[in-house]
Amino acid sequence: MSNPVTQKLAIFLMFQGNAEEAMNFYTSLFEDAEVLQVIRARAEDPGWTEGTLQYGIFRIAGQQVVCSNTPPPDSPLREIAPWDEFTFNPAMTMYVQRDSVEDFDALYEALAEGGRVYLPAKEYGFSPRFAWLDDRYGISWRIDLSSEAVPARP
Repeated sequence: MSNPVTQKLAIFLMFQGNAEEAMNFYTSLFEDAEVLQVIRARAEDPGWTEGTLQYGIFRIAGQQVVCSNTPPPDSPLREIAPWDEFTFNPAMTMYVQRDSVEDFDALYEALAEGGRVYLPAKEYGFSPRFAWLDDRYGISWRIDLSSEAVPARP
């Protein structure tokens, strides 16, 4: 695990108990991805099961992402916010551009599995290949194929 270099602006994703699963899934999809830091619950953290991921920092496609799990029901932190009301929605989305059709298709298939597709992968007027979907964790993604990846038409 590398030491994280704090970016001045990073994406922060809050999950309802499956942050580590999501982090591992996302880092498996990108060739340059890595987990930078993991903070786990200690035995003395009220309400938490020891070893449970509390915060994680990882990098995908050159972008640092911070993730966390909401506090468990027995945690005193439950009193400071309505944690169960916080959900992801498609108004906030991760945008990623792929440089080959093969990379695009592989990422699309992995993210679409168990998720919800809004715009299926195909050519649109603004892109040679584009897709918009929510993955199995509720994170919205827009995947775009670089126009340089498509040979010019004669």
